[in-house]
Parts: sequence; structure tokens; C-alpha cells
Amino acid sequence: MSHASATQQTSAEDAGVDVPSREKVLVVGAGPAGLAAAAALKALRVPFDLVDAGKDVGGIWSTSREDSPVWPAMEMISSTQFTQYEDMIQPVSFPPFLRPAQMSKYLRAYAARYDLTDHFLPRLVVRTAKPFEEGVWQVEFSDGRVTIYRAIVAAHGVSSRPHLPEWAGDVPEGIRTLHSSDWEGSDGLEGRRVLVVGSGQSAADIAVDAARRALEVRWSVRTGHWIVPRTIGGQPGDVAASREPSVLGGLNEKIAEQVVRRAVGAPESLGLPRPAAPLLEDAVIVSDEIAPRIRDGRVTPTGDVEAIDEDGTVSFTGGNRAHADFAPDVIVFATGYEQGADYLPDDVVPRTASGELDLFLGAFPRGRGDLVLLGQQRVNGGVLPLLVEQADVAAYALHAEREGTPQAAQFQRLREGSDAQVPLPGESGLRGRLGALLPPRREDRRSAGTGASGSGAWGSAAADDRALVPFVDRDLLLARLRSVRALFD
Repeated sequence: MSHASATQQTSAEDAGVDVPSREKVLVVGAGPAGLAAAAALKALRVPFDLVDAGKDVGGIWSTSREDSPVWPAMEMISSTQFTQYEDMIQPVSFPPFLRPAQMSKYLRAYAARYDLTDHFLPRLVVRTAKPFEEGVWQVEFSDGRVTIYRAIVAAHGVSSRPHLPEWAGDVPEGIRTLHSSDWEGSDGLEGRRVLVVGSGQSAADIAVDAARRALEVRWSVRTGHWIVPRTIGGQPGDVAASREPSVLGGLNEKIAEQVVRRAVGAPESLGLPRPAAPLLEDAVIVSDEIAPRIRDGRVTPTGDVEAIDEDGTVSFTGGNRAHADFAPDVIVFATGYEQGADYLPDDVVPRTASGELDLFLGAFPRGRGDLVLLGQQRVNGGVLPLLVEQADVAAYALHAEREGTPQAAQFQRLREGSDAQVPLPGESGLRGRLGALLPPRREDRRSAGTGASGSGAWGSAAADDRALVPFVDRDLLLARLRSVRALFD
């Protein structure tokens, strides 16, 4: 769906004027996913409200939001081509990789372009959302109001449930501890010893940032991942990867690994664990800075944390280098996030044997047609194309249910089945014949023991069996979403 159709003049019902809330969809979260859902619902004239804890749209990218897990100096790892909506490109004056303030400005412009702020209720937190029969949700807000909605689109993102390892509770009070969601930058770390715990992107970015000011930075890594440069051959790496012919299969992987080894070096040469998966199946770390900071001694990789003593001394195990015990002043847990939302009942979405939410196409609970969870997956590169496709399918499904069209029942039947049953567009001609001769692509690129943001493997689930946000194959999921979306055309 192109959200450009939302620019058409809307009726009073489209704007949500005088429409009772029991006929509306509640979109929770005004970040990239929530705005995509709002634009799609508006294009189909489905009444909705859009709420967010912040005073402005933009979600975690809003510069006015104090609880955002991003920090001003942070640089996005996906290029502008994969962090923009199809119907509004990023300004040409923006750099290839945006800072939070630039992404915030872009999202505000997108909301203004489609008058999404007309539906926006700022500084409003959903305390609880309780389902009754299908199409009835009782929602309690932070201002005390209790309202009925017909459906919920949970677009709160993946950073609402920070995950901590079990030993975090054993850290002595004299050591400052924080989760990566609370990282605000390296100011104030002068003369301090910092331990960053986690194996993925957030951990690498924070280690680099901390090294700008801290006296010493140790990086505790349990699971190995490939480190890839931001640019390859003068263009953003995610753009270069998207232009490689997928029909080459394993040959692409060998070529890519050789390019990365020449550009960055093998992770094990830096004292990091050997990657647990091949490059094209790995939750890679995108960075031009972490390898130089390790080589110049500003960041020192260590193995997994084995124990922490009462005096705050940390001992390590594993890894490719032997290191003495370390007494940090600050510990940063870049150990990922858990799936779900605290405002939803734990049993509203069934879970798989591994503890993950059982979601059709990563967004649709199999037992309810009035609930959608957007962005509960982690991918290599930009996630926005995936969020848009999920939001479009959600809007079509909710519209079909509201209008009672045959597509509603067809989607319900699909939703009850497995993702693998969704037909993929076939390739004909030479590409199709060559593809038939090559090994099939792995459908699940999640690495065992890898948490959200590629963070440390502190068990596949938290103590209460909440699974960490899974890593999925973006292109495969996109193809299936587009196949299902064609049902509504």
C-alpha cells in the first residue's frame, strides 16, 4: 500500500470526529511502526487513536523523550534507503547514516504530511489493555480514563522490557549499573573503568562511545558475530548487500566473508569469539570503529562473566584471550530486550516451546483478529520496510474485518497456519533454474543463544520464560507479508 492515498480529503469519520472509541483501533506508540500503522489505517478510512508516552511523535527517536534508549551521538547502522517510507524519501541534505535528531525530524514531517497528529494523544501511557470477546478491549490510561476499543495495534517497539542476566542482582552497591536502554553517552566517565556486557550491536556501539572518555573499557562477549563496515565499495553496506544476486547463494557468502575479512579482519584476530554462524546468516555488527578501538587498546574484549565478588571484582571465562580479573566502576548491560508488553496480559498471545510469542508473520496472534504486535523481531539492516509491510497487512485485515468482506475469513484461515505455508513468489527463467540447483536458503537465521540486538546469550528466555526478541530473515518475512497482502488487492 502506498500511504499517499491518505492525502485525499477525509470525512468526519476518517478523522475520528464523533466516532465512539468502541469503533476505533488504538495504536500504541507513535514511533516508525505506529506512524506506519496510523497512515495505513487512515488510507483505508479506519477510525483510530494514536497514543504515546512522549509529547511528540517519533517514539524513541523523539529528541524530547527522556526515556529513549538512543543517545545524541548515536549513528544509525542502516542507511537512509532503509530508514525511510516509500511515500516520503529522506531529505537529500541528510547524511547516509542518520543521527537521532535527524530521524526525529523526518518522523515529525511524515506525521505532519498525512495529518496523523490530528489523531495523536500525547503524554498518554496505556496502563492495561484487557480483552473480552473479539472486538472488545478495555483500556486504562495513565490519566485514569477507562475506554473501550475494538482493536489494539501494539507498536511500542522492542525496548520496553530490558533484559538483565541473573548475576546483575549480585553487583555491589558501589558499582553503577545500567541497561543499554539508559545509556546517554560517555560524559562523566573520565577516570572510570567500564565493563560493557553483551555480544551485539548495542554493546559494540556503547563500548566505542565509552572509550572516548573512560579510563578503561572491557567488553564481555559470549557469542561471536561478524563485524562489517558501514560502507562497501563507496556505498552503504546494506545497499550493496541488497544489490547482490541472491541466486548465487553460498558463493555470495564466500565472497562476502572475504571482503569483510580484508576490510575489518576476522573477529577472532581481534580477540573476539569465532562467529557462531556464516556471515549471511549472522546477526552482524555494523561498525567502522570497534575494530580500531580494540587494536589501539581503548576497548579490550574479554570472555563471558564467570562471577562477581562482594568487593566488585569480576572474573571471566572463555574468550580467545586470557585476562586478569577486573574491578569496574560502571557496568553497562547491553543484554537485549524481552518480547511483549507489560500492559498486555501475559496469556493473551500463546508462546512457542522456546518461549517466543507465537505470531503469524511476526505480528499477528493466531487466536485473535483484534490484536497486532508490530516490530517484535530483529533483523540485519533497516527494519522499517518490515514494519511498513506488517502495518499494511494489519490495516487491510482490520478493514476487512470491519467491513465483513470475504478477505477477512481468508486471512483468518491463513493466520491459523504456519508461516511456511504462505506461498512465496516463484522465480521463472534462468534465475529460477539456477536457484533450483543451489542449496535452499535457511528460513530461520536466529543464532542459538543470541538475544535482542545481538546481545549476550543469557539463556533463551528470562527467568519468567519471556523470550528475547528473535532475529529473523527480513527478506524472507517481507516476501511472505507481500504475498499475504496481495490477498486484499
